[in-house]
Amino acid sequence: MAAALRERIYGSIACLSTLLIVTGYPLSQPWVEVVDVLVATGGLWAASVLSDYVAHLAVHQHTPTGRELGHMVRVSGQIMGASAVPLLLLVLAGLTILPIHTAVWIGIWVLVAEMGLFALVSVRRTSFPWWGRFLLIVSLMTLGLLVVFLKTLAH
Repeated sequence: MAAALRERIYGSIACLSTLLIVTGYPLSQPWVEVVDVLVATGGLWAASVLSDYVAHLAVHQHTPTGRELGHMVRVSGQIMGASAVPLLLLVLAGLTILPIHTAVWIGIWVLVAEMGLFALVSVRRTSFPWWGRFLLIVSLMTLGLLVVFLKTLAH
C-alpha cells in the first residue's frame, strides 16, 4: 500500500508539472499535450519499474519471479493512474468536447485535490491526533499548490 501510494504521488506531481509547463505555451493542439503527459508519466513509470528491478537484483541476487515482477508493474502503474483524469480531459479537448485551456486547468486542480485525497487515505488510520492528520493533508495539498504557483511563475 505504501509503495503504491508513493508512486501515485510521484505520478501526480509529474503530471501536474507537465500540465503546468504546457500552460506557458499557446494551447492549441490537445493531442500534443496528450503525448506530453504520456511521455512524462510513461518515462517516470519506466524508471520506476527499472529501478525496482535493479534494486531487486542487488538485494536478492536473482531476477524477480513473475509474481514479484507483476507486483512491481502494478505498484508503479499508480504513476500512470495519476494521469488518467487529466488524459481523459485532454482527449475530450482533442475531440472538441471541451476547450483545451479548460481541460488543462481542470486537470491541474484535479491533481491537487487528488494529492489531498491520497494524504487523507494515508493518515486516516494512523494514531496521529486529528490536528496531525489535518496538518499532513494540508501539507501535501500545499505542496501541490506550491508546484502550481512556482511553475506558473517560471513560465
